[in-house]
Amino acid sequence: MKGSAMAARRHGRGMALMVVLLVVALISLIATHLGSLVQLNIQQAANREQYQQAYWFALGGERLARKLLESALKTDKLTHPRQAWADPRLSYPIDGGVIRIRIQDQSACFNLNALTTLNTPQDASQTKEPLLLRQFARLLVELGADESQTAQLVEPLRDWLDNDTLPTGLKGAEDLFYTGLEPAYLPANGPLADPTELHFIDGFRQLAAKARDDDQGFLKRLRPYLCALPGTKLLVNVNSLGPEQAPLLSALFEGQVPFGLLTQWLSERPAEGFRSVDEFWALLTQSGDDTLSTDVDAAVKTQLKVSSEFFLARIEVDYHDANLVLLSRIQMRNGTSAVYQRHYGALDE
Repeated sequence: MKGSAMAARRHGRGMALMVVLLVVALISLIATHLGSLVQLNIQQAANREQYQQAYWFALGGERLARKLLESALKTDKLTHPRQAWADPRLSYPIDGGVIRIRIQDQSACFNLNALTTLNTPQDASQTKEPLLLRQFARLLVELGADESQTAQLVEPLRDWLDNDTLPTGLKGAEDLFYTGLEPAYLPANGPLADPTELHFIDGFRQLAAKARDDDQGFLKRLRPYLCALPGTKLLVNVNSLGPEQAPLLSALFEGQVPFGLLTQWLSERPAEGFRSVDEFWALLTQSGDDTLSTDVDAAVKTQLKVSSEFFLARIEVDYHDANLVLLSRIQMRNGTSAVYQRHYGALDE
């Protein structure tokens, strides 16, 4: 009897010990979990703080980019790569990181929104393509497109930008085509906000989908020559074009000026640029080919200029563990700047 009681007490103490150990283990597990949550919350708060600070640094970089443009263009009516804003190595150290600024002249590209004024021809009498359309088609050819591929890109783009719902030619695409896609959507029938919208347009959409195809290489070659600016004018600054951008100038002249001659003109341009469009245009008559000045469409001269109004500032911020890029589109008017569009996100490699 006595032995049974002692055994029962030992059994009870053993059970109590097991309960205590279980409670201690459970408390330890909860404490560890809570500690991990606290640590995670602290890290998330630190990350948010760093990204918020990086964003403010990026806005500071944007303001600095605007000051550089204002400083250069208030005292100089010309826009050229020798000005301080055009330095590709602009870099400013900050406590815990660095701000890098790269400003691109947006008058050294083909403004796609210039095509918004071209509606689908209503009758067969409108046989000759408008100059703008011929120039864009020529740019595609200069970069390696054949006649079939040119039509596949030009006609859907024209339909996307014009304000009617009539398909252009055999390759055109309007509401009926896009509403049949999955998912369905409608064409803008108006100007582009950004060149990346090309990925939604038939023809360009197929090129973007072929990521490992040679066509993707063509799209990459084309992209630096395109921009989507406010307004419906095509204005190219001959002082901002480098020799590698001769295809754009060749497209404006519809291939009527020898490519080598254009490259030479851009390579030998005065250090501070052409003083006027007339100075550049005079090169046509000084080339030794008397037919150039007569063969070239005189309307091309109105598309050229020696100053710029639109710029794209790319501000990259490295701040501790936060990396951020801000793309700011800037318009210059009468020596003052204004930001009309911003995109920002993680810094791409």
